[in-house]
Amino acid sequence: MDLPTLRSTMDSSLLSIRSGMDSLHQNNHQEAMQELNERLAGYLQRVRGLEEENHKLEEEIDELSAQKNPVARDWETYQTPLQQLRKQVEDLNMDNAKLLLQIDNARLAADDFKVKLEAEQAICDGVQKDTQGLRKMIDDTNFLRMKLESEVETLREELAHLNRDHKEEVAALQALIANNNVKIEVDGPKKHDLNESIAQIRSQYEKMAEQNRLEAENTYKTKFDALSQEANLNTKSLEQTKNEVVDLRRQLQTLEMERQTLQKTVDSLEHVLKDTEDHFSSQLMDLNRMLARLQDELAACRADIERQVRDYDALLNLKSKLENEIHDYRTLLEGVTDK
Repeated sequence: MDLPTLRSTMDSSLLSIRSGMDSLHQNNHQEAMQELNERLAGYLQRVRGLEEENHKLEEEIDELSAQKNPVARDWETYQTPLQQLRKQVEDLNMDNAKLLLQIDNARLAADDFKVKLEAEQAICDGVQKDTQGLRKMIDDTNFLRMKLESEVETLREELAHLNRDHKEEVAALQALIANNNVKIEVDGPKKHDLNESIAQIRSQYEKMAEQNRLEAENTYKTKFDALSQEANLNTKSLEQTKNEVVDLRRQLQTLEMERQTLQKTVDSLEHVLKDTEDHFSSQLMDLNRMLARLQDELAACRADIERQVRDYDALLNLKSKLENEIHDYRTLLEGVTDK
């Protein structure tokens, strides 16, 4: 029997009792008392039935409360896995932070190596420009050396030409001397003067030829020594520059390899971070779904308990109302009996 039906039944019973009380003053006292006793017996029987139903409802409420207690205990059992999952989430957050820190450090190191690489590249470019300048200087030096060699060759040709002229003049003088010797045999008194003149001329030509030869050799030797010294200096400078270029290229290759290694490390860490974030996001979605389901179950349990508490309170109020009305009825009945 539901509460509205029970209330309507009790109200109708009370109305009938009150109408009976009103008719008590109008009808026969004995008949009215008998009718009231019959109605009271029926009313008491209904009250006992209601009390039995109330007792049954209280037992059902107690059973439902006892059944809901394990749900609460089951909710407590979820706390342990939830705490473990929270711990896993915190660990994942910590690992994620560590990975981010490692990635930042790797990026900073990569940026540092990139700056060093750019500096070394600038130095290498400067060395290459210096090398190109030295090569141009060497080309100019080679051109000057070839020019000086050509001048030396010209001087050698001039020296050879002078030697030939000198030999020709000597031969001519010797021929002239031979002719003069013949003439000396004819004209003896001029022999001494002619030989002396020839000796003087020969001595002058020899001095001139030796002087020209020495000047040419000294000029050639001076220029050749200067060119050789400059070429040696340029060769040493070029060799040193080549060694520096080789060292810089080796350093550049080393830095490039380190940069590539760091870039691979950064890529690997970013891949691990992405996998970790995906895994963490999947676990977080599962936890959110589990938490939402548990919250829905808890809300449903609370709503059911609140509904049962409201029903129990309504039954208690109805019981109290019935007890008050029974007390009023007994008071009225005792008053009628006294009369």
